[in-house]
Amino acid sequence: MRKAIYKAIADRLNAAELGIGYISLWNQNTEQLRQQKAFRLPAVFIAFDPIVWSQRGQGARAADVRVRLHVVTETLATPEVGGKYQDKALEHLDFLEKVAAAMQGLAGDGFNCLMLTETITDHDHEQLRRDELCYITGATDTAGVKPRTTISGIALAGGPAKSE
Repeated sequence: MRKAIYKAIADRLNAAELGIGYISLWNQNTEQLRQQKAFRLPAVFIAFDPIVWSQRGQGARAADVRVRLHVVTETLATPEVGGKYQDKALEHLDFLEKVAAAMQGLAGDGFNCLMLTETITDHDHEQLRRDELCYITGATDTAGVKPRTTISGIALAGGPAKSE
């Protein structure tokens, strides 16, 4: 189910042609730049918050799944009012809105429409800025559901089976 959500998000963002240079799972990528594989900017990393499952009948389970998009962009200028590069410095906010617009209405097999619930702006950055778009979706995992088998000629309530 997480794989389906991940692939649906990646496919949607690629199809939107936003100029995203890299999409992957989040692994503290901006905090370990020297140890990680290099990635092109802007980058979007997908993270799943811990999932609390509710068991359903016959092996199915359901949960509200929280997904975070870590959107990493380069800091090129400062946005001070009246500054020569203010518009350039604020372009990352436009980019975040484009990513959110591309995600609008995304649903798939086993999960409902992803709903944007929170945005977190990075106010403590150096060369790389990492903003977050946080989503929630209702998901059902049926991987544990075993196929039902029926045996003809067996009566469940007792007595002889009826012939058809």
